[in-house]
Amino acid sequence: MSPSKQFRCLLAVAVAMLAAAGPAGAAKPEAKQAQAPAEQAASSPPGKASYGVKFGGFFNEQHKKAVRAAFAQRYARAKDCPEGMERAAKKCAPPVEGRYWAVGQTLQPAVKAHPVPDAIKAKLPPAPDGYEYLMAGQDILLVSKAIHLVVDMIEDVTG
Repeated sequence: MSPSKQFRCLLAVAVAMLAAAGPAGAAKPEAKQAQAPAEQAASSPPGKASYGVKFGGFFNEQHKKAVRAAFAQRYARAKDCPEGMERAAKKCAPPVEGRYWAVGQTLQPAVKAHPVPDAIKAKLPPAPDGYEYLMAGQDILLVSKAIHLVVDMIEDVTG
């Protein structure tokens, strides 16, 4: 791996860690110590990390199956397609072929990302604070609002 690629990888990891820390990482140490232990326990449910979302670890198989089923039910025979997709033959497809995003990378400004339709969003858990769902191509992305870092994705929801 070339030194420039190594630097970019390290930079992406550092940015991801800062994004995952969010505002809690910027709090003063005195303020953290002043917080009562009961408040600390109540702020994050057991088994959940309080510092952010793991790359590629937010969506589980149930989420993926539910979203694909909802997409097929809503758009399979309908005459309309969600924003950012066009009718191609008998299914919805993005106007541009290819995938120009990946988990752990920022979403490039040239990528046309659109809001996830409400019918599909209803099948997903609420997005964590500081994150949002976007649809790019045939994928649903969980993206940080601040720097548009792709944290997780459901690939090919059109099936």
